[in-house]
Amino acid sequence: MFNLFNDQVIVCNCGGTMDIDGKKLAESCGKMASCDVATSLCRTETDRLAAAMTAARDDGVNLIVACTQETATFDSLAEEHGCAAPATVNIREMAGWSDQSATALPKMAALMRQAGDSQRPGRSLSLVSHGRCLIYADAGRPNGGSSAALELGSRLNGSLGVTVMIANADDSLEATTDCGLVTTGSIQSASGHFTHFDLIINKFAESAPHSRDHLVFGSTMDGVETSCDILIDLTGDTPLFTGWEKRDGYLRAQADDSVALAKIEREAMQLIGEFEKPIYVNFDESICAHSRNKIGGCSRCLDVCPAGAITSLGDHVNIDPAICGGCGLCGAVCPSGAVQTAYPPADQLLAGAAQLLTYYQDAGGKNASLLLHDDSYGQEVIAMMARYGRGLPSHVLPVAMHAMGRAGHDLMVGAIALGYRQVFVLLNPNKTVENEPLTAQRELAETMLKGVGMHADNQIILLDDVDPDMIAEKLYDRAGKSAGKPAPFGPLGTPRGYTRLAMRGLAAANKVKEAVIALPAGAPYGRVEIDTENCTICLSCVSACPAGALQDNPDAPQLLFREDACLQCGICAATCPEKVITLVPQFNLSDSAMAAELVIEDTPFPCTQCGKPFGSSRSIEKVITRLKDHSMFQQGARTDMLKMCEDCRVEAMFAQNDKTMDVGERPKPRTTDDYLN
Repeated sequence: MFNLFNDQVIVCNCGGTMDIDGKKLAESCGKMASCDVATSLCRTETDRLAAAMTAARDDGVNLIVACTQETATFDSLAEEHGCAAPATVNIREMAGWSDQSATALPKMAALMRQAGDSQRPGRSLSLVSHGRCLIYADAGRPNGGSSAALELGSRLNGSLGVTVMIANADDSLEATTDCGLVTTGSIQSASGHFTHFDLIINKFAESAPHSRDHLVFGSTMDGVETSCDILIDLTGDTPLFTGWEKRDGYLRAQADDSVALAKIEREAMQLIGEFEKPIYVNFDESICAHSRNKIGGCSRCLDVCPAGAITSLGDHVNIDPAICGGCGLCGAVCPSGAVQTAYPPADQLLAGAAQLLTYYQDAGGKNASLLLHDDSYGQEVIAMMARYGRGLPSHVLPVAMHAMGRAGHDLMVGAIALGYRQVFVLLNPNKTVENEPLTAQRELAETMLKGVGMHADNQIILLDDVDPDMIAEKLYDRAGKSAGKPAPFGPLGTPRGYTRLAMRGLAAANKVKEAVIALPAGAPYGRVEIDTENCTICLSCVSACPAGALQDNPDAPQLLFREDACLQCGICAATCPEKVITLVPQFNLSDSAMAAELVIEDTPFPCTQCGKPFGSSRSIEKVITRLKDHSMFQQGARTDMLKMCEDCRVEAMFAQNDKTMDVGERPKPRTTDDYLN
């Protein structure tokens, strides 16, 4: 055990399967004293671990154990000795079990040092389940799960409040009394989330208590509304929810899959009581660019959400935290930062990657690559590579995420700017819906990096292979070449903010002269081109712009534009009555992009009566031109009113004998007598 800042670290070589030099490891961590490496902390050396726990408790410091496999053993030992459970770090699968284990000490040191870094706690949502469980099957479909539903209901009944509902029920269903309430019906619609699924059921009826050898149902009803906490679907039909895998409390399996049914039974038994669900995203509706004045703008998050957790709600969207599965795609594509991942926050994730790289380089490591992976599928793949294959290369530093959807262009660009030579993103090949948007994010990142002289072959690689050996081959063989100088920075704040900081740093480090980088269509950065010859400075675009990129001058008829604020949402172009606005996706590195520039200005139009300016000359002249042929403005006096301010215009309207809205004498109504005579 040795002291690492404010933490005590105890290292185990896992039965001698890792060749760890305690002295060199301590030196890599910046310590002079040697580290005494244990061999079997979870079995023969538990007394040594217990002593370390007690010492850490008495000294008031944290204990970190370099082993994650035996966490349960460590927790039990800590409870036995009245100590806090130790933190753990995985140096075995991540570094020690590798073909390059001989050069993995810098990575081991970096992983251990990072384990002691503090993390901002996340928020959570409290949910209460009363165990109301609906098991849904369909007797009208081959393998529709009728028998399996009744059998599963009998096993769950008593622990949960079970209702079995069988669509298209017939006389072949045997009567039963031990599986809760048996009903028939077809789910017309399903919405909601774990602890509160809302259902509308057609052809609903309960089984009669006098059912003898087969189930007898009463008269059916349509449009029956009900709810449940847990919904088990054994129909084999289309899932009731999009992205159903992420819908907590909605369990689904084929009726003939005994292993899946047993898993559902175990999981359902646990879904009663109080639960804390992480809040995966933070949402700021004030900067959402979804819509303005019923004119649609940005819908990126709606387009990519696989769980149906995001809905349109007027000028902004609404995110239901109880439905959200935390895929992170919304945070990756949101141009304004209105949606930001919170489990963990994107800036915290990138800051952790930056700190890990610093620890690695301090320990003597070079040419680091970043491997982004999730803490479920990705963790399993890495473990398989370590146990049965080549393991991770010593220069590949792993960083775990909750889900890979958040691996957007900001993280890719940020990692390269920090000094990573390559960025690998380990994807689950079974989640094609979530993986597809990341292809566009990679293309955007590569375009941006090319513009600052940092793009190289094999720099950003999406790993979606099924075979772990193929993944290992790409990690070992696709070596990236340095394309320029990195520009380390502090990744704090919004994704848009730290991305600009990274890009400007890279441009300065690599002496890039071209300030403007053309980006692909749909990019969240750019400017608007305005046809100044036909713009009337009506300023409707200013009131519609959700980001404040288009601005006015309260003291003069001017239209201003600030490029770094433009989200390319398109609301301004859709709002413009003259249709003179065009979106231009690009990234402007210059300082001028962060300041408001004058696009067009005009002279104020004075009221012809009192002389008060009340609009721009262009806008008033445009209105007069458009209305000159209108029947209501054929008289010169009425046209002159358009040149007056609002106060003088009202006075002029009342001063005229022939009112603008005068329609003459009202015609006499026709009656029945008029038609009969």
